[in-house]
Amino acid sequence: MTRLTRYELKLFLRDPASIIVTLVLPVGIVGVFALILKPAIEADPIATYFPAAAITLGLAQLGLNLMPTTLAGYREKGILRRMATTPIPPSRLLLAQLAVGALCAVASLVTVVAGVLAFGFEPPGLVVAALATFALGVLAIFAIGMLVAAVAPSTRVATGIGVSLFFLGIAFGGVFTPAETMPELVLRVSDYTPVGAFMQALRASWGGDWPQPLHLAVLAVYALGCGLLAARLFRWE
Repeated sequence: MTRLTRYELKLFLRDPASIIVTLVLPVGIVGVFALILKPAIEADPIATYFPAAAITLGLAQLGLNLMPTTLAGYREKGILRRMATTPIPPSRLLLAQLAVGALCAVASLVTVVAGVLAFGFEPPGLVVAALATFALGVLAIFAIGMLVAAVAPSTRVATGIGVSLFFLGIAFGGVFTPAETMPELVLRVSDYTPVGAFMQALRASWGGDWPQPLHLAVLAVYALGCGLLAARLFRWE
């Protein structure tokens, strides 16, 4: 497990696009909007919306786009077929991918530091709730990505599914626009999507409140359900 994780991390770090999506993009989003909306930086919902949106966007890119495409590429190139001849079970490979993703997602928390120190955003009001939400969000979003990677026969298919899930997630999840401006029906749908539940729970903890139990439960269900399905349906070739 340790060796798998170490090698997967090396491969991840060799891809410049991964670094841009994980670190540069979230910080850039916070910076651009902070400069544009400097006078309103203290106002709610701006103070909780932009940092949460930046973190959510980076995590969704990582879990729904990059990771499924990587694993599907392994399948397409025959790497997984060779691994099938070893004692490594599919669950071990998926856990290694999850570990790498979690490490890179934690690195994306530099967004918080940049937002607070450089752009005047307030830090999370309830740090424990923010950390718990972040952990559940990583598990849920990566579990969905692993499920896509488990069944996608090629890189093209994995990319198509991942991109579709990514844009649907951010469209219905309150990332494009704050939840306060979304129609009531769309907002109710958002509560039951992983990206929407993560976004709203993160905003609540950023504002100093505990997230709604519904949002945390939704994230837990996605993490457990999609993770188990990914391990069960995984195909080496």
